[in-house]
Amino acid sequence: MFRPDYRITEHFLGFVEKIASISAKIEAKNLRFTLIAKLQAEALERNAHSSTSIEGNLLSLAQVSALNHNQDVFVDSKHKQEVLNYFKALRWIIRNPNRRMIKDNLLKLHAIIVNGLLPQEKVGKFKKRQNFVIDGNKIVVYTPPAPKDCSRLISELLEWINRSSKVHPIILSAIFHHQFVTVHPFSDGNGRLARAASQWLLYQRDFDHHHIFSLDDFYAQNRQKYYSKIQQARDLDYDFTYWIEYVAQGILETLQNIYSRINKLVYSRGEKIVITPKQEEVINLLNMHGALGSSELGRSLKINRSRVNQLIVPLIEAGIVERQGKARATKYYLGK
Repeated sequence: MFRPDYRITEHFLGFVEKIASISAKIEAKNLRFTLIAKLQAEALERNAHSSTSIEGNLLSLAQVSALNHNQDVFVDSKHKQEVLNYFKALRWIIRNPNRRMIKDNLLKLHAIIVNGLLPQEKVGKFKKRQNFVIDGNKIVVYTPPAPKDCSRLISELLEWINRSSKVHPIILSAIFHHQFVTVHPFSDGNGRLARAASQWLLYQRDFDHHHIFSLDDFYAQNRQKYYSKIQQARDLDYDFTYWIEYVAQGILETLQNIYSRINKLVYSRGEKIVITPKQEEVINLLNMHGALGSSELGRSLKINRSRVNQLIVPLIEAGIVERQGKARATKYYLGK
């Protein structure tokens, strides 16, 4: 049975207090729907960029943003596929925040993340051969559990997650993240899945219910520290205390960045438009799919092309939506 070892320190409680304070300030802003949609799109792009870059993906944030807006970029096809897959994984999580974190759902998430990147027999399947964690110098720094133990260890982790309703969401998410990369149950994609699923846990516990923060930015800004903090817990016989503090620090810094970003947007946009419920649906669709044409919007909303145009023109004039292309090739996406 999985029983994590950790202490709730004054340092951690200090982070939690500051997190609660800045979260309350963000809620007090009573954000416009359109601003939330913009922040969600930014968080989606930053998470996709940061999480894949940690694993060596070379795409810039601008290139990742272009892919999110259905624009092609001339880069390595593998790197492009990694980013596109991660977008799909994050959108699947956002659409299914309350799905129970069970083994089948983790396998489905893995299949989304590695689709087209691994042989089919490894997609959504636990590893069959021993794998290793190797550093930048091609030196083995960690040997995960053997393949025969992975299913049991993941089941034990999920059992603990699903019975720990009174554990603070930050602690729950942090421990899942660490234990998952420690088990390293897949031949590839473990880090990306651990980071995506740890945010999924926060969503499930109503933490960041707007889906507007990018914790992966914090990990990516000092990748060496991220790896050393993971290793530190192993060196301390899997005492998760300092790892939990590190994750809490990341959440605080992320929220501080969001609060600063919100203040800039609130004072710079000056939107003078009342968004109708149908226009909210348009914005949600563009947020979830990146870019859509009139016919795709019409099918989703069950309206004709003329009605789509009536809904979207005011959004374009307000700078909320932008368009690319002409005539029937036109695609719409949320403004940057």
